[in-house]
Amino acid sequence: MDFDTQAGLIYSTLNDNEKDMIQYIRNHKADVVDMPINELANVLLSSKSSVLRLAQKLGYTGYSELKYSLKKDIVKKAVVPTDLVEKFRKEIDKTFEYASQVNFAPLISEIHKARQVMLYATGFTQNNYTKQFSSELFMAGRSNYIVSGETNFEIISHSLTSDDFVIIISLSGNTPGIRTVVNELNMKDIPILSITELGKNFLVENSDYQLYYNTTDFPIEEEHIISMNAVGIVLTILVRKYQEFAFFDE
Repeated sequence: MDFDTQAGLIYSTLNDNEKDMIQYIRNHKADVVDMPINELANVLLSSKSSVLRLAQKLGYTGYSELKYSLKKDIVKKAVVPTDLVEKFRKEIDKTFEYASQVNFAPLISEIHKARQVMLYATGFTQNNYTKQFSSELFMAGRSNYIVSGETNFEIISHSLTSDDFVIIISLSGNTPGIRTVVNELNMKDIPILSITELGKNFLVENSDYQLYYNTTDFPIEEEHIISMNAVGIVLTILVRKYQEFAFFDE
């Protein structure tokens, strides 16, 4: 619960001195978060013990927790209100725009003729979308294998040949753990499809085919959350393109 709400709940029970302290803190939050307890006590013409008692009356374990609550209040006010639904729409629209510029024919042909199709995702969110993609690709008649973990990816890469095909889904495309494997795949002329956020990165520069998705970030209190819904979109576009080929064109 934020400072103002806490203060409002107990304000009527406070003495005049404590009410004055509350008003000062409420009006000078940015200053108080940088003040040691002794300094605040001096400013309030009070004592360290009085400040500590007030913090505890407000429901905090101590002065440090009170300052942390004030800091969160300041950050919340600094967050610019934003239309998250509109951000989501733009994220999806941008991803479709990227896909519209891709010639899928050679990519789909490569996936179709491959002896094995290996899928590797570098993060939790990417991996979840990859599982759905793998299932739909399998239902379209294209067997595939999801590789979990960097160590397993490296081990399995030793047995792959140029007749296989590897799809790597990443956010940045610069994950340190994939560099050695990607370099080995390149040396063995094993075709790679990279699926990353738009931009130059190691994976894009070392893959034969590239697909991109758009991300959006928005601040939630002290954190910046990255939305990666479009990973699912670009994978769905890819599997639909393969289904078109398998069901209607083959």
